[in-house]
Amino acid sequence: MSQHNESTFGLLPVLPNERVWNGFDFSMVNIGLAIATWGFLIGGTLSEFVDLKMGIAASIAGNTLGIIMMALATSIPSSKYGIDQYVSLRSVLGFHGVKLALAVMVLIEFGWCAVLAIMFGRASTNILSEITALSQSSLVSIVVFAFLAIVISWLIVAKGPVSIKWLNRIVAPGLIIILIAMLAILLSRYSWGELLALQPINPAPDRWWNYMVVFELNLAAGLSWWPIMGGLTRLCQSQRVAFWPNLLGLNLFAVFGQIVGLMSGLALGTSDPTEWMIPLAGPVLGMIVLLFVAFANVTSITSLAYSTSMALKQIKFIERMDWSRLTFYFFALTVPFIFFPDEVYSHFSTFLAFSGTIFGPLSAVYFVDFFVLRRQRLDIGSLYLEGDGKPYYYWGGFNWAGILAVAIATMIYFIILDPLTFDSSTAFLYMTASIPAILLAGVLHYVLSKMITVPKGLGAYGKP
Repeated sequence: MSQHNESTFGLLPVLPNERVWNGFDFSMVNIGLAIATWGFLIGGTLSEFVDLKMGIAASIAGNTLGIIMMALATSIPSSKYGIDQYVSLRSVLGFHGVKLALAVMVLIEFGWCAVLAIMFGRASTNILSEITALSQSSLVSIVVFAFLAIVISWLIVAKGPVSIKWLNRIVAPGLIIILIAMLAILLSRYSWGELLALQPINPAPDRWWNYMVVFELNLAAGLSWWPIMGGLTRLCQSQRVAFWPNLLGLNLFAVFGQIVGLMSGLALGTSDPTEWMIPLAGPVLGMIVLLFVAFANVTSITSLAYSTSMALKQIKFIERMDWSRLTFYFFALTVPFIFFPDEVYSHFSTFLAFSGTIFGPLSAVYFVDFFVLRRQRLDIGSLYLEGDGKPYYYWGGFNWAGILAVAIATMIYFIILDPLTFDSSTAFLYMTASIPAILLAGVLHYVLSKMITVPKGLGAYGKP
């Protein structure tokens, strides 16, 4: 394998002349990710809880906070050194401790890819039902099309990041046009006053609780990009290119997409984005738009799969595995999820909330370690050294200060809000669940590091 392939498809740092994404390219990647995935799905989910005014406020506030925290913690270190975030995370959790985070992340990414594939399947099935007698709820059709989405995604990912770049250059502008068209159709059918008067589909009795849940889901949405962003930003040409497109694509366009999705859900009385296009645009144009949106989900799947497969190279027997074979195995392990489309798709809000339980504390610990304790300096060579006495090996490969900080903060999250049932404590109504978990994780990591890790001379803290 050449040096270029080893850095692009392996764990070695990507050199400046090997980085393929400029600001425009990475913006297109982020816009494609944001609109295809979160814009419609989250917008539809919000319509279950809140009206338009509360949804707009919660989307802007929650998503912006989550994206800034996630982007600072992942994009800056990875783009500065050209390394995958799971390599740089060895400095935080230890050479082997990072594998604990990796295990959780991989399970979550399997689920996300399955959600997107199922969305592709439902959209394709809706199109087929318009031209045949096929039922929109045909399980076989949804599964077959979801499998097709996975196959197409594998063929693209197997070719590497350049193919992903060109796919997003085509899809992202088209998605923006679709969003603007959907907004224009909604505003032509409803006055602004009528849209503001639309009521949520299935809200809880307490309006403030509904708002806080929507704020929490948006915060979790912003944080949920944590698993993949380091793997993508290592391919960016500068730290500025790596950071600002997150705010443009994953924040601005995601919120825009969510608001259009929220309007559609409220107006049509369904939170499923695949059921909006034909009623809004009519049979012919609606099917064309729905087909484009279906394939747009492939852009999100490819980016998720690329970064996750890169992260899996932390495991020794996978590190030297052929890239096409590794990505094949990743998608093969995603396939079982698509056989339960209703169960996976209907629990989207629960799945999203779970992202906040772990990625909030991880982002906080990562941020404090890199920006506060290390002052943005890493010993890159030592990140690849394994064994006792090595700078980032800590206690047998585990930095218990960082691991305990994440674990304790995650438990606090569950005490405040159960992401499975959405049962919450009174404290949730005043401070959400993610914010206290994030603050606690950061403070704990700082205190434990200063009291235990640094005095023992572990972790190469303070070294140039």
